[in-house]
Amino acid sequence: MATQPSSLSSKRGNLAGLWTLARPVNVAIAAATFLLLKFGWLARWDDGNLVGNLTGWPLVEGMLVVALLMMSGNWINAYFDVHEDRINRPDRALVGRSVKRRVLIVAHQVVNGAGLLIAAHLSWTLQVWTPLWMAGGISYILWQYSARWKSTPLFGNVAVAALLGMVPLWLAALEAPMASDLIRPRLWGYMGGYGALAMGVGLVRELAKDAMDIEGDRLAGKHTLAVRRGESVIRSWCIRLLLTIAVGYAAGVLVWSNPLHEAVLWMAPLPFCIHAFVVLSLPRIKWSTLSRSMLLILMTGGLQCLWIPV
Repeated sequence: MATQPSSLSSKRGNLAGLWTLARPVNVAIAAATFLLLKFGWLARWDDGNLVGNLTGWPLVEGMLVVALLMMSGNWINAYFDVHEDRINRPDRALVGRSVKRRVLIVAHQVVNGAGLLIAAHLSWTLQVWTPLWMAGGISYILWQYSARWKSTPLFGNVAVAALLGMVPLWLAALEAPMASDLIRPRLWGYMGGYGALAMGVGLVRELAKDAMDIEGDRLAGKHTLAVRRGESVIRSWCIRLLLTIAVGYAAGVLVWSNPLHEAVLWMAPLPFCIHAFVVLSLPRIKWSTLSRSMLLILMTGGLQCLWIPV
């Protein structure tokens, strides 16, 4: 009797698996952050049309590079994390079940290559090498993180968090060639400050995710900080990082707000920051809840670009 084709060999199964493993929600959040920074904050920071001139196809290409490199990075991470995911997230362990590993690696190479080609075209259009160098560096970091650095305590976490902070710097790299010499340093400074905050929040989230995955990482031989030092050390690191971020953010808001009552416009992430501290104060931390709070801080931090003072 003829056998029915398995889901593994099904093109539909492979496509559905690729879509899920691309983490479309996270990709959409990154693209939305790019657009919110561009049209929510940068477009209002006009300074006589001295900045904010990235429009048309270069703008679309810039957003596409962010989306494509993120998708390919998520795929290569899933490619190397087969064993850990089967332990930590059996319901989402799709590699080898819904999507073949060779399909995953080919998809990564094609989409990653497309992102780099678009970045090369952007560099040619803007007559600067910065977009291509940045895209190449991001691609390299994503591969090395998945293949090697993820097993190195803290180093891999910092690498991924740094990539999160690169989104505003990527926008600055695309805007800078068209900005005036007077405005360019301020553009890099503001985008760098936003990127540093995003990196800090992202680092807390990465540490929380490592704490969630201790069992699978230990069995897979991954030497993450959570595996080596335990949850108590991760708690301590998260509290210190959050305090540093909160103090730095509050100081920046107080300096920026003139008059002072404008500070309230910067408080969209505050409820989720308070919630994160509450979660970290509990005897038994629910790391998935902390990770979700960090994500909401990132999302509201991007959303408030629509109304914060410029």
